[in-house]
Formats: sequence, structure tokens, C-alpha cells
Amino acid sequence: MDKKVLRYNFWAKKREDKGQLLWLPLMQHLEDTKNVAGLLWEHWLGEGQKKLITDSLESDFQTDNLAKCLVRFLAASHDIGKATPAFQTQKGFSNSEDLDIQLLEKLEQAGFTGISTVDLQFPRKSHHSIAGQYLLSTYGVKEDIATIIGGHHGKPVDETKEYKEQGKSYPSNYFQVEDKNNVIHHRWEQVQQEIFHWALESCGFETVADLPIIKQPAQVVLNGLLIMADWIASNEHFFPLLDVNEDEVQDQNSRLEIGFKKWKKTSTWGSENIINPDGIYKKRFGFSPRNVQSILSQTIENTAKPGIVILEAPMGLGKTEASLVAAEQLAAKTGRNGLFFGLPTQATSNGIFTRIEKWLENIVSELDEPLSIHLAHGKAALNEHFAELPRSTNMNIDDWDDGSVVVNEWFSGRKTTALDDFVVGTVDQFLMVALKQKHLALRHLGFSKKVVVIDEVHAYDAYMSQYLLEAIKWMGAYGVPVVILSATLPSKQRENILRHYMAGMGIKWRDIENANQLKTDAYPLITYSDGSEIHQVKTFEEQSHKDIHVIRLQEEKLIETVTDALKDGGIVGVIVNTVKRAQELARHFSDKFGADKVDLLHSSFIATERIRKEKELLQQIGKGVTRPFRKIIIGTQVIEQSLDIDFDVMISDLAPMDLLIQRIGRLHRHDTTRPHKHKAARFYVLGISDDLIFEEGSAFVYGDYLLARTQHFLPDVMRLPDDISPLVQKVYNSGELIEFSNDELEQKYLDAETEHHRKITEKETKAKAYRINDPVLKESRLRKGNLIGWLNNSHPNESEERAYAQVRDIEDTIEVIALKEMGGGYRLFGEDSDISQHITDFDTAKKIAKNTLRLPMILSKIYNVDKTIEELEEYNRIYLNGWRDSSWLKGSLGIIFNQNNECVLNGYKIRYNEKYGVEIERMEKKE
Repeated sequence: MDKKVLRYNFWAKKREDKGQLLWLPLMQHLEDTKNVAGLLWEHWLGEGQKKLITDSLESDFQTDNLAKCLVRFLAASHDIGKATPAFQTQKGFSNSEDLDIQLLEKLEQAGFTGISTVDLQFPRKSHHSIAGQYLLSTYGVKEDIATIIGGHHGKPVDETKEYKEQGKSYPSNYFQVEDKNNVIHHRWEQVQQEIFHWALESCGFETVADLPIIKQPAQVVLNGLLIMADWIASNEHFFPLLDVNEDEVQDQNSRLEIGFKKWKKTSTWGSENIINPDGIYKKRFGFSPRNVQSILSQTIENTAKPGIVILEAPMGLGKTEASLVAAEQLAAKTGRNGLFFGLPTQATSNGIFTRIEKWLENIVSELDEPLSIHLAHGKAALNEHFAELPRSTNMNIDDWDDGSVVVNEWFSGRKTTALDDFVVGTVDQFLMVALKQKHLALRHLGFSKKVVVIDEVHAYDAYMSQYLLEAIKWMGAYGVPVVILSATLPSKQRENILRHYMAGMGIKWRDIENANQLKTDAYPLITYSDGSEIHQVKTFEEQSHKDIHVIRLQEEKLIETVTDALKDGGIVGVIVNTVKRAQELARHFSDKFGADKVDLLHSSFIATERIRKEKELLQQIGKGVTRPFRKIIIGTQVIEQSLDIDFDVMISDLAPMDLLIQRIGRLHRHDTTRPHKHKAARFYVLGISDDLIFEEGSAFVYGDYLLARTQHFLPDVMRLPDDISPLVQKVYNSGELIEFSNDELEQKYLDAETEHHRKITEKETKAKAYRINDPVLKESRLRKGNLIGWLNNSHPNESEERAYAQVRDIEDTIEVIALKEMGGGYRLFGEDSDISQHITDFDTAKKIAKNTLRLPMILSKIYNVDKTIEELEEYNRIYLNGWRDSSWLKGSLGIIFNQNNECVLNGYKIRYNEKYGVEIERMEKKE
């Protein structure tokens, strides 16, 4: 490093540790960050990302690797704003004044006279990130690069004037004194410029004019890469601080090698071209591909410039395995180094995680280094399979003779998980690509590295779709391959997905030759892009058919129908649209048929209870098990989304057509022996209404319009899979008109349609308030091609829980840990030992943390939520104060139910029943 610059003794970090005074010189931190950024370019960034950045640069400057030089320059200059009085006079948070004094004395000795006693009026107005952006702009650096420097703490400036007016408004923050002719003023100017020129020259640039112009999507990726390099270089375990009396590191090469190796515990995956797609199925999964799987593989193999692939196929056809092989092919073709697999719920994510981990183990068996995987959702740490994977905390990569799937702990932070190469999680993780949130560039950096697979796309509503479509558009801008899986996809949604991806690539829909021919009800169907063209595959082998007899059932005939279905034995599945209705039916059926014959599953059980119930259900009516003679299983939508179970006969509340078809997927699902009465598959539908007055809960959840259209087009016999797409297209295509017997009914339907579209518009408008704008592919007068204002959000909220709520348009929910009173202490439901005195035990605390319960929504309504949380916090201060000392329980809220399984909160009596779940009733004032 240039000794001339080094001598200025600016500090970047300082800390006192057990009486030892430690610091990190600013120039050392810039050196560390520059070198880490270079190694990330060489050994972590994917070829697809490098191509994106390289292709996004405009410059007349001739150098061997312009993009890598730029990456290193950003890192070398990112903290130049710390070379200012505003930063250098900051006091440490956790050290004695001695350290502050010694570091200021170093500056005095370097010629910055008076810095020890200077009293700045507004030092906080010039955060070092903004200061860096301002300084670079004064040297002629354009806004595309300067704003990356200004945004390296997670959020670019919202307006140009935020940094442009810094020097005029707060000159002493930069130069100690306002007088431009003062020698101290000149001293600060001189050293700041020297640091800048050191950054330029040490990274291969001669002048400011050599710096390239960068297109906006690449700016986002570079911003993320800079933040990542800064975080790694700032980790004291990797790059330790120095004693305050040391001014420099003696062996820079050794420091870099040791530090980077401590961080990089796992290998970077590079998929190889698959010459024999059919053979890879045998290798990965132990079976030969089905026709649809084989055709998908061959289709991708034949594409020159793959982009987005949409696979619509029936349930149980192996779409998951097809997508994993597709991911390997797409990764090889587009230079991607990982996979994100997104699903609608935590339950579906947990269910798929073990399958993807086994696929990855198969890949790793061919390597001699480990690969890292993460499960990403709110309760990932409580997933047993994920928890059992080896951790990288104390792992030496050289100790592993063979490859293995591990969890690299550096990626365990909520803002770094998306950076890991292989991530399985809820779709929220992908939707948040489009959410205005601090450090969003890290998420973009992580997703631009991967192949993205999104499953069960039919499950996303109009609000979520706004985020889904925007995230897909950004993937198009990055050239990221996206695979969409669905059993039931309306053609309008298919077109929207394609439109947004192609728009991200800069291709207008009107320029696609066959755009008007893409509306089809062919099924199965593969729709895919190849460069600027879109193609479809509609021809597949004839599949075996299954006829489903659809019977409209009146509520008063329900008990009679179930009685008849059970007469000679059978498994009856009942899916209803609300938890309350499921609980009411379960009590009624238990009284009629016996509690031992009735099981209930919904989302309002303690989490551990729900997992246990799901396992029991799979043991009773899963694949290849011995089935009970008679059983009634009552559940909500959780049954349609995640469980591989099989019913002999099904009864369902009316729901939109695509969801009914999902539910039908659990009817005669497996090849098993059935009672004679159930040889034919029968699906009963409750809630059909000729006068369009639907069951209150169903109408609230789905709306009258889709229920009316579904019941109109619902056939008496549904032939699967042939009828899946035609039925879904009819319901969601408003051009398919419905005739009514009288004007009153027609008006009722038209009102429902108006309300349906009003809600969609309302949801879309609401989503746009929190959603980022489209990528700027070409600068215009109205849209500048930089990141200024990119994350401008009038409703910032940094909590992960709130972010999930924002991308799903759900009301805030309150989760507590449910406990049961025992003597003077408490126990877990279903267990007999007092655990109240053992919460400092790691395993006990982790076990307690798994027993979460979502409180009824009434307690988290906007008019109740503050009072509910206030009462919970006070309750926890009194009864669960010791939780503050537990890493697993700290910050959690708990409730201890009494011996009657009841507790009182915010004027409501909450009752927990291990068979029926949580219930609530408002208490009278006298109570």
C-alpha cells in the first residue's frame, strides 16, 4: 500500500477488548475490502453475473478486465467518507475515552491540528456513506458509481439534493473549518483526494474519465457485491483489528489468504452440460423420466438462450424432479451457481427440503468439496432435518475428503440467507426481491446467482402477484432462468408472467410474433422463451385418465352422506374454507360418529401438535401404509397444499375452480385397495347456491364472483387431467359469459364482478406503494439510470415479519409460545414434566421455542393489536422474565394456560383444545 496515504492514521473501526485498545486503520479496511471484492469476483460470483456486469459497462478505457477493476475500485473507495472530521471525531460506543483520545492524537501528529478539540454542530448530517457519495461527485464521478458508494449501508439516497448540498450545508463536517483558504481545510481536501487517486490507480484506472458508465440492473448487483465484501472485510474473526500502537499489517498477502479462507467454507457449484437428460434421472432419483419430464429436459437442451420456463402438468407427475433437472441444465447454459426453490407455505417448504437436500447430496457425491444449503422461513431453525446438517462454524474445508451438504453459518443472517447458493423457502423470499427494504441489493445479488424455481403459482392472489411479477421482471433483466410450476394456471396469469420476464429483457410484447397464439387450454403444457422468442410444447403421450364424479351436496344432507360413505368402510376427507367451520364440523361429527373416528387439521394448533398430526395422518392414509377401516379427516386449505395423502371420498366447501382441482388431487391419489362402494371417485361440493348467497366464510375468503363462476362451470364428471386447464380457463376468462334466469340474479352477479375487479385494483394499488420500480434498461428524461430513490419508502419497516406481511397482504399476526400450568411452574402440552426451572438449558429452550401458537386474528386487528401486545409484554415481565437469558427464548412471548386449558387476554377468553385447536370468546364486562 502507498506509504504516503497510509500515514494519515484515519481509523475505520475501534474497540476495547478486556482492557486492550484495538483499531483498524481506514486504509487497511479499504485494502481488505478491495482484495475481498476481487476474490469474490474470481471465486464466488457466477459467470452469468460477470457477463451481466461486463455487458452493462460503457467505456473507451482499454484494460484486460474492466468489470473486475470496477468492483475493486468500488470497494477501495467505499469508506472514503470516513476520512472526514464528522467521522473521525465520533466517540466509540463500548470503549474508554483513552482509545478515542489516542486515535485523535494520531491525527494531530499527522498534521490535523485541532481535531482533538473541534466541536462540530451537525456531525450526524454527514453519514460516511453520504459523505463518500458527495466527495466522489466533486471529483467528477458520475451518479451511477457515486450512488453505489452512497448506498453501501443498505439504502441509496432518495433525492439528489441529499448529497449534492452537503459541502455547502455542512463544510466543517468535511474539512474541519469552513474557510477554504485555511491550511487545515486544504489538508483534508488533499488527503481525501489522495485516497481517491490511490483507489483509482491501485485498481488499474488512470483518471476519473476511465471509469465506465453502468446500466442500472448491474448497479444493483454491484451495490450488493460491495455490501457483501464490506461485511466480510468487517468481520473481526476473518480480518482482526490491530493493537492501537500498530499502524500497519506486516504481511498483507497472509492476512487476505487466512481471512478469505475462514469465510469461504464451501465450494462454488458449476453445473456441467447434461448430454443425456434421461440418464440424469436414473442417476439423481433412481428412476427413468416420465414423458413430460423427458420432453421438458429435451426442450431445454435444444434452447440456445433459455430464459423462463412454465410447466403446467397434473399433480403427482413429478414436476419437482423435472424442475431440479431443468435447474442443472439451465445453470450450465446461463452460468448460474445455485438454486432457489420457493413454495407457498412453511409446511410445503419443509416437505420439499429433504427431497432437494437429497438431490444436492447426489450432486455433491461427484465433487470433492462441500456445498451449502439453507432453509429460509420464519421457523427454519426448528426444522429437525435442517438442524441436523453439519455446520461450518468450526469446519475446515481441508478436513473433508469427500463432498458433503453443509450449512455455512455466515449465510444464516436474515439478510445473507439469499446469498447462499442453494436455498429452499417460502415464496416470500422471492417476492421480497420487489419490496422496498434496506439492503435489498443483497437479495438481488443472491437471486441473480441462481436458477429460480417457483412452485404452486396458482396459490398467489392479485396482491402477491404484483410482487411476483415485478421480481420476475428483474430476473429477466439479470438473465436469470426462472422455472414456474403449476397444476392449474389461468392463461391470463401465464401471459402476465411471460410479459414481465420479457419486459425485463427489454423485449416488448407487441414485438413477439406469436404472442396472440399463446392462449391455449392444452394440457400438459410447456411454455418457454428462447432469446426473444416464445414457444410452446403441447404434444405429449396420452396419459391415463381418472373420472371424478362431482356431486352438489346440500348441507342438511351432509351427515347422511358421510354415514353412507362409512357404511362398508372408507376414508372420508372433508375440506372447508375456515378454521371455525372446521372446528364446528369436527365437534358435530365426533358426537355423531365417535371422537376416535374423527381427526382435525388446520393452522390454529400449536406448531408441534400440527406437525405431529400431519405425521399421524401420513401414517394412516399416506402412500404404502395400512389404512384404517373407517376414518373422517376434516381440514382447511392446509390439506390441499402440502400432504401426500389419499381419500376414498371427498367433501369440500365451494372454492375457486383451481383450488377445487388441487383438493381433488387428494382423491384416489395412490394405488391402493378400496372398499367396493368407493371404486368410483366421488367429490361432493357443499355451498352451491342458485341465488348466489354463499356461505359467509367462503364468500369472505374467495369472493362471490369466483364462487359463482366456479359453480356455473363445475361439471358432473371431471375427467383428469384433460379437463383441468379448460375448466380453469373458463372460470378465469371473463369472456366466457354466464346467462341467468332473471334480471335480479344477473345484477347480483354483475355487482359481484364489479366488487371482484375493485378489490384486485385496490390490491394492485396498495402493493405498488411498497414495490420497487421496473429496472431502467434505457435512461429517459423521466427515469434516470441510477439508484437514487430506488428504495424511497414512506412506510419503512425493517422487521422480517412485517416484510412477510407486506408481500402477502396479510394482517399482522401474533405468535406466542403455548405452555400449560403445572404446580408453581409450567410444562408443554402433551408432556408431564415441569420445565420452568430448565430454560437456561439449550436443548430445553429450543424445545420450548418450537411450541408456537398463532393467536386468533381478532386479537391482532388494528384496534386490538397494541393492547394485546402491551398485555402480553407485561404478562411476560411478571411470569416469564427468565426468558431474557435464553438465546432461543429471548424476545419471544409466552402464555401459560391454566388447568382448564384457558387464559384471558385483552378481554377475551382463549381456550386450547388438543383435538380442536385454539378457540376464542369475548368475555362479559362482569367477568
